[in-house]
Amino acid sequence: MGEGEFCWVHLDDPSTGDLEELAGPLGLHPLAVEDAGEAHQRPKREQYGDVLAVALKTLWYVKDGCEVETGEVMVFTGARFALTVRHGPADPTGEAARRLGEDPSLLRFGPVAVLHAVLDTVVDSYTEAAVQVRTDLTALERCVFSPEREDLTEQIYSLKREVLEFRDAVQPLVPVVQDFAGPHAGWPEEMLPYFRDVADHLHRTDTEVRSLEELLNSALDAHLARVGT
Repeated sequence: MGEGEFCWVHLDDPSTGDLEELAGPLGLHPLAVEDAGEAHQRPKREQYGDVLAVALKTLWYVKDGCEVETGEVMVFTGARFALTVRHGPADPTGEAARRLGEDPSLLRFGPVAVLHAVLDTVVDSYTEAAVQVRTDLTALERCVFSPEREDLTEQIYSLKREVLEFRDAVQPLVPVVQDFAGPHAGWPEEMLPYFRDVADHLHRTDTEVRSLEELLNSALDAHLARVGT
């Protein structure tokens, strides 16, 4: 590779053997290989020498079933490479690549540009899912306070479970992204505004998820009071 160039490798639901083949050439720590092979990591960041590993939850809302479905993507960045490993149906890397294609000037910052693009795509999907959950919650609240005394306990608890799954994807990621947005992150200074923008969007979504959780608790209390009288 020439000066300033780097490679981006992407794997879909890889086997342990696939990851071990890359471990040597990319200088991946055995613990990093182990994390990448497991599909149930919590959002986090780890530093293995010169390699940064970031685990993210992918998330999308299935409106017909009122369900939040999750997957996972891990992003590894080294001096001359970015590696993304996906588990689950949702793949944010295609959209991330499209965004980098629209603004190729970001690629001059190296592999960190891939990390930003994937983070930005994932956080935007959180925002979209939160809007859909809010819509379904509003419809559920109308039913709770309608004159009819239908038993909605199961529906409320179902939506509460989905919001909890949403919270588990968003809240652990907040401090990770906030750290990336700080001057101590180690990125080129020109990248910091991009990470601050992602941090701002994630903070708003985190606030919305907390609000949804509180509203669902209130809706459940109101419903139980009504059906109990």
